[in-house]
Amino acid sequence: MVSQVLEMYRYWGKAVRNEGGTEISCHLLPYHCLDVAAVAAYWWDHAPGIRNRFCQGYSESLYRAWMLFFVALHDFGKWDIRFQSKCWPAWQSLNPNESGAPVKAKWDHGLGGLYWLKKDFDTEEENYFGLIEYASHPKLTWLSWMEAVAGHHGFIQRHENIYYDDSLALFPALKGRGRKDKQARVDWLDALEELFLKPVGLSQNDNPPPGSPLLAGFCSVCDWLGSWCTDETFRYQSKFEPLADYFMQRYAEDAPVVLERSGLNGSINAWKGGQFLLDPGFKPRQLQVLVDELPKEPGLTIVEAPTGSGKTETALGYAWRLLAQGYADSIIFALPSQATANAMLERLEKFATRLFKKPNLILAHGNSRFSHEFAAIKSRGANAQPDEAWAQCCNWLSSSNKRAFLGQIGVCTVDQVLISVLPVKHRFIRSFGISRSVLIVDEVHAYDTYMQSLLEEVLHQQYLAGQSTFLLSATLPSGLKQRLLSTYGSEKTPTPGAEYPQIVWQQQDRQLSFDLSTTPEHLPTPYSLNIDRRYLSDMQPDQELLNEAIAAAKAGAQVCLIFNLVDIAQQVYQQLIGYTDLPVILFHSRYTLKDRTEKERHILDSFSPSGDRSVGRILVATQVVEQSLDVDFDWLITQHCPADLLFQRAGRLHRHSRNSRPATFRKPVLTVILPDKTDYGLSNHIYTNTRAMWRTQQLLERAGSTPLQFPQAYRLWIEEVYQQEIARDEPLWVKDGIEKFECQELLKRNSARMILNESDQASPFRDDDIHIRAVTRDGEMSLPLIPYVETSEGKRLLDGQILERLPELAIPEALALNRVNVPGQWRKRFKLEPDEKGLVWIAGIQREDWWEAGTSKCRLRYSKEVGMAGIPT
Repeated sequence: MVSQVLEMYRYWGKAVRNEGGTEISCHLLPYHCLDVAAVAAYWWDHAPGIRNRFCQGYSESLYRAWMLFFVALHDFGKWDIRFQSKCWPAWQSLNPNESGAPVKAKWDHGLGGLYWLKKDFDTEEENYFGLIEYASHPKLTWLSWMEAVAGHHGFIQRHENIYYDDSLALFPALKGRGRKDKQARVDWLDALEELFLKPVGLSQNDNPPPGSPLLAGFCSVCDWLGSWCTDETFRYQSKFEPLADYFMQRYAEDAPVVLERSGLNGSINAWKGGQFLLDPGFKPRQLQVLVDELPKEPGLTIVEAPTGSGKTETALGYAWRLLAQGYADSIIFALPSQATANAMLERLEKFATRLFKKPNLILAHGNSRFSHEFAAIKSRGANAQPDEAWAQCCNWLSSSNKRAFLGQIGVCTVDQVLISVLPVKHRFIRSFGISRSVLIVDEVHAYDTYMQSLLEEVLHQQYLAGQSTFLLSATLPSGLKQRLLSTYGSEKTPTPGAEYPQIVWQQQDRQLSFDLSTTPEHLPTPYSLNIDRRYLSDMQPDQELLNEAIAAAKAGAQVCLIFNLVDIAQQVYQQLIGYTDLPVILFHSRYTLKDRTEKERHILDSFSPSGDRSVGRILVATQVVEQSLDVDFDWLITQHCPADLLFQRAGRLHRHSRNSRPATFRKPVLTVILPDKTDYGLSNHIYTNTRAMWRTQQLLERAGSTPLQFPQAYRLWIEEVYQQEIARDEPLWVKDGIEKFECQELLKRNSARMILNESDQASPFRDDDIHIRAVTRDGEMSLPLIPYVETSEGKRLLDGQILERLPELAIPEALALNRVNVPGQWRKRFKLEPDEKGLVWIAGIQREDWWEAGTSKCRLRYSKEVGMAGIPT
């Protein structure tokens, strides 16, 4: 027996050469596996939210035993000569009496572990015809657990897919060595049975409970931390030590250190009531007073209320209550754009320390590393501590977007959340992070059908994990709200009433609805909005309207014009600067990241609540101003769009109370540019739901000169615009348009369904910006351009950096800062060909304040003021 037990100590789990390359240091495989199990055990014991989500009613002690048993099997595939050959000197040092040469074969030890756990227990039978068949697998209930822990290097493979995988089968020449490997694996299973199962009355003959959807992510993170091998933690060990003694020492000494340094085990402050979230002197108002009335258990909560009604504070207050009761360990706040995520980061910083002791507040999106606010938060965290532990854990968490879901508060774009259900490498890390968190999704109405379909799957996974989600919106069409509520376990979800504002809570067949309209203290301050309709050719402003905007700005008004297309916004901007010397600012999506950041800062300095309003200004913008910035205008002019987006734009009009506004703009006036013909022109390409566009126009015209009354108009208009019943007077051109739209919607839903079905079969995409957008956004992808000037020194980018002079590690950042995203249709329209990384390099010339280039189909021009423009030649 001694020789058999010692056999499993002849395998290395980690190996490294010394600086001279002459010696190999080995960390024995059993000890590395127990390092990871020690992290898992300590984290489990100190995270009630994780325990609750894993166990779901099962005994915590029994579930813990099985969890540790399988986590310690995560590297089961390393007990194989093909893995051991990867560092042959290490193998030879542990097996000096064995001869032979290293095996040259590819070996995925994660997948290999799943293969061997299944293969080692296979039994063969002969059927009536004398053919070999495999009997029912004796460890069938083990395999789903093993699939999860074996996927710790990026992708979970199902056991059904590996049985006939020839690349995993052992070569005939290795059969002798294979028998020894199998004996070592059997010994390891017996050792883990003694260590984890028998102390709670279990054995290998028992079946584990159903595996948790959190297991794969949990195991992967524990593997990262258990591999944190330094002079202080998880030091290499190549000498024999009793496994129980080793495990307990690593549990007591090393696991607490790496968990603290990583910032994963946050301490939650006791619930002190919604008042504690507010600044001194402020009392809970409107939605915020309902936090104590919401159920004290996980579920889906949908909040529909106008801007300024306290949705964010309500969501955070409820999340805090759930955290304090042990239902979750963290909060994830998902928003529609990078700009909204950046803005929310600043807002949440002051809440973080009220909810957590020493919290990690992390920003996650493709350009989070360029956020000055996030850099400042990390810097303050480093300066606040006498040692570097908290700065270290914040840096560790922020070094990868997927790790951002492991802190106490993660702020991200919704794409980062959608990845958790899509075929992207390590998607289960995000899934684990989300499943241990209260998920808050803002601006739910802002996502298209494809993204809504993916979001519905995310919500369903939250339900399966027994976790909570909070959805925020100004208002939602009843059909969409019904689909969202059905994700939480009920096939016959009742339809909530049409009251507004409203909170609905759902968990399986239980539904609670809070009608806020019956309690005046819950309602936002009513207000009226005057509608000014302008019927203009091609839905573009004429000279008269532009003159009015200039006159208003001269009188001190802050004026905003919103257009549906960048090209139109650029044209109007050029017209305005030719007519006036007043400040005119252009804002859209077609700038470099550096220039867009400066634009946003300039806009906030001018139009935010604390902005300089000493002079009148004009902002010309596209949809990017709808959600991304907290800005306030005296007069807003917009091209026609569907009602929900029209109200979103109107939310920037008189957004904040002011004592002084120009005399003619003391009452809010929304000017809507409508077509002078029965068609929406180029806007049809942006808003393809012609029925929603037409119905919104009918409501605008029906209102006449009567001001719209808010908040009532939110529900009334949205329900009428998106109702299923078709009006008798609906024009034929609207019906033709809606048929095309519905076909597109069906394709989007099918596309989402297909990629969700492939998430466990397809090879995973890399976790980078290009691939993330490819799987989370449907329809036309943007095309990234890299404009440059060819010089004797090399390629000079728009910000003046010479590409060839940059260190290799600095090049990705330089490209990110100088990239301009343009419509994907430009590729075909202007014959722009991307390289193998998807980038389009365009050489041009510098002319004073702008860059210019010509292709066979167009002339491209870029400036900090106008952004990128494409002019057909």
